[in-house]
Amino acid sequence: MAEAAAGQESSIAPPDWAELGRLLSRGYIDSGFIGGVTRVPVEDVVRDMLSEARADEQVAELRRTAAAAGVDADKARILEVGSGCGMTVVRGRTAHGLDIHGIEPSMGEYSSTLDVCRRLIGHYGLPADAVRDATGEAIPFADASFDIVYSSNVLEHVGDPAAVLDEALRVLKPGGLLLIVVPNYGSWWEGHYGILWLPRMPAGLAKLYVRLFGRDPSYVDTLNLIDRPWFDRWLGRHPGRLEVLDWGWGVFEQRLRTLGFGDWAALSVAKRIVTFVHRSGLLEPAIWLARRLHWETPIIFAARKR
Repeated sequence: MAEAAAGQESSIAPPDWAELGRLLSRGYIDSGFIGGVTRVPVEDVVRDMLSEARADEQVAELRRTAAAAGVDADKARILEVGSGCGMTVVRGRTAHGLDIHGIEPSMGEYSSTLDVCRRLIGHYGLPADAVRDATGEAIPFADASFDIVYSSNVLEHVGDPAAVLDEALRVLKPGGLLLIVVPNYGSWWEGHYGILWLPRMPAGLAKLYVRLFGRDPSYVDTLNLIDRPWFDRWLGRHPGRLEVLDWGWGVFEQRLRTLGFGDWAALSVAKRIVTFVHRSGLLEPAIWLARRLHWETPIIFAARKR
């Protein structure tokens, strides 16, 4: 299946990346995200969002985590909640032969990403409903429809994160894998602003804090400041329904020790900070504290549905 997908991909000319980039750029600039929130140049943000290499990294991480949970991603029916520009779905299908579907809403700030997503799907001749116009709070699929439900850097942006996870659990088959990647606001890094963070900072204080960096404090109101205790509370609503497999500590420690993470978006700033920790001789104390205080970021929540 993967070989057939690779053949399909190679027989199609590349999309008009420049035009897709212009569409995305306008969305980021009009929303105030560029300049008001991030200092990363818009062309770099757009390049990362449309990066095939980044999408391939996500597919590789999905496969690795699924395999550790005893699920074969190559034989699974997969749902991505929050598909953005659709790169993971498109690459998953055309380059990796995955049976992967997605949802992405069309309203407000997400309209440009869904527009780009639809253009990519059309360009590669994929089914129009490969990514559906929907929110995570109302997933348009039947109960127990998927072997894997996956979401990356989306839960912090939704209207009701608990409802999104409830829906993800509903459409997941028994024995299936729930895999949620989300920034840990109980840690020291905030990737949207690209700045150091104070763990478990309340929203009111966070708005004052980002002002010190000359950033737009209103963006804080759009974020769900999720941390480990938040997940524990959500799990308490579903006693006995999930077996938690991982929180992402192993990935976090490996990245700290080896600097083995990409430079996507503002992560280049994070890499410079971690490099400083290495050179200052503080790596081991930092890892010791991080493990005990749950500073791993992002949270990579992996759980099997019972």
